[in-house]
Amino acid sequence: MTAVWVYPWALRETGLDRTCRELAAAGVDRINVAAHYHSIRTLNPRAESNPFTDSPGGCFFRPTGDQFRDSPIEPPVCDLPGSSDPLDDVIEAAADADLEVSAWTVCLHSSRLASEHPEYRPVGPFGTEHEHGLCPSHPAVRNYLSALVSALADRGVSRIDLESIGYPTAFHPHGESYGHLKNFASTDDVSRVLLSQCFCEACQERADVDLEATAQLVRDLLSRSLNGVTDPQETSITDLVDEHPRLADLLAFRQETITQLVSRLAGSSGDVPLNYYVADGLGRGVDDGRWAGVDLERLAPHLDSVTALYYSDDTAMTDGRVRRLRDRTGIRTEAGITVDPSLWADESEWMEAVDAVLKEEPAAVHVYNHSLMTDDHVDWLRRVDL
Repeated sequence: MTAVWVYPWALRETGLDRTCRELAAAGVDRINVAAHYHSIRTLNPRAESNPFTDSPGGCFFRPTGDQFRDSPIEPPVCDLPGSSDPLDDVIEAAADADLEVSAWTVCLHSSRLASEHPEYRPVGPFGTEHEHGLCPSHPAVRNYLSALVSALADRGVSRIDLESIGYPTAFHPHGESYGHLKNFASTDDVSRVLLSQCFCEACQERADVDLEATAQLVRDLLSRSLNGVTDPQETSITDLVDEHPRLADLLAFRQETITQLVSRLAGSSGDVPLNYYVADGLGRGVDDGRWAGVDLERLAPHLDSVTALYYSDDTAMTDGRVRRLRDRTGIRTEAGITVDPSLWADESEWMEAVDAVLKEEPAAVHVYNHSLMTDDHVDWLRRVDL
């Protein structure tokens, strides 16, 4: 099984029907189309007109059912010129080309929703509201995501691919009131994790933890990195959790929240398989998501598959990633690889990287991202045997 990630606006720009046929001819079996996405500006080098596209993020389909009737969060619909429902258009064109369609669904990372509903933003240990995401402790947020997955399942997609299901990090801004994040002080994993803990009102109401005392503990632990230069090897998050029971309780609370959320989303998806792109917390490793509430062993019973992402040329970090995820979860494990030219200078380097991934025998391979590829990259895709 070969899949490619795609943006609905880029498919239309290059000719929806023609592009789907070309993908099928190149050996692609499925397209992962952005159905619920974050804000973005993309450069589509194969566009026939303006190559830049700006999107505030939201739904690239128009909900028609009553799934959102009990949700205080209205689904923000992204209109594309010439299309009343981009996802429906893609599904129809893909079916004609014998392509499956996965709904690529970004969950908690949404500056648009956080802007429209600031009451649901994460709040850090110093009281900072983070405007690029939503906190899953809020019932309204969980209701919205459940309704979203249910609405997508009703569209006739072959699968729903979940992204950003964990508590949002403080270090991935897409906000409107500030631009590039500048940071000299908090560059180690310990500081990034501690600054990304949420202490909003919903967390305080939901958690069986003294969050005020825990927030003070987090501020005290952060004082070293915020007031001096720390050695990243000196301590680890695991060491701190072992040393401070309050942090262990906070971690357990976050993991229970995310496990319950994914269990609910599995119920909302019904017979439509649910996949998770492993990329929360500190990165894309097996245990990197724990600090964002993502415990893969606990989530596995509620998922049909997971995707290991190989967005790095550091083989020491990526080697065996499919195997480790498969061993940890016991479920279908796929791989995602990028054509990012900052990683692979030419086709031969990329093919070597693909061969290394294939040796791990993933159940499917996803390529990122057809909508961003040059003509040369598309040729690579045609010539690779996945």
